[in-house]
Amino acid sequence: MSETQQILDEYYAALKSGDEARLRAIVSDEIEIVYHDTSKILPWGGRWVGYDGFQKFLAAVAENLVIENVEPLDTFISDDTVIVLLKGRWLSRHTGKVVEATVANVFSMQDGLVSRYQVFPDSAGFGIAIDKLARIEN
Repeated sequence: MSETQQILDEYYAALKSGDEARLRAIVSDEIEIVYHDTSKILPWGGRWVGYDGFQKFLAAVAENLVIENVEPLDTFISDDTVIVLLKGRWLSRHTGKVVEATVANVFSMQDGLVSRYQVFPDSAGFGIAIDKLARIEN
């Protein structure tokens, strides 16, 4: 297993366990999170910088969503970059609506830490789930 894969595995394990010290040990002080949201309607969308920004990002997600299931479909590793395609199911805490989507996560590693995390989501699906976007029926 590559060092990059080990870092990614530790990151996901720390997130899942909620172990703050473990998470803090695997994330750079200067981490940059970019949650691509062209709709600009998701409370956790946009750019978050530094460990405090990372914590605020996680809090915004947790305030709005329950992660019911996340299943990696494919993982691509090249040097210090990892792309993870995943299929997931999320529940809106405020509406009770569910969104099922395929999402791409792109991680950059530097000096053995996660230094950048980008998410390419289904913004429309999440927007509908949190009642920020209307679904048009035919």
